[in-house]
Amino acid sequence: MNNKKKVLIITYYWPPAGGSGVQRWVKMAKYFSQQNWEPIVLCPKNPEYPILDESFLEEVKDIPVLQTKIWEPSRFLKKMGAKSAANLSGGFVAEKKSWKND
Repeated sequence: MNNKKKVLIITYYWPPAGGSGVQRWVKMAKYFSQQNWEPIVLCPKNPEYPILDESFLEEVKDIPVLQTKIWEPSRFLKKMGAKSAANLSGGFVAEKKSWKND
């Protein structure tokens, strides 16, 4: 019988995402496991990660992951044209631009 308590981790950043944001969640999930908690991760099925790093996949292979489709604002901005898409950096618009044609 499994007496572990369950905890749901909801995060955008989960392997194969890279960068410091994903490291925090990977380590937290591992520490929960060591403290008699069963982490379950909910993350996007269709994310647009600015950095990919598959090295964390092995660390979290035993953690259940639920994925759901999300609406990505960056995809909308990319459809607005090359000028808007060029200003995307890690999920943020780097500078304010007019939505009207120049």
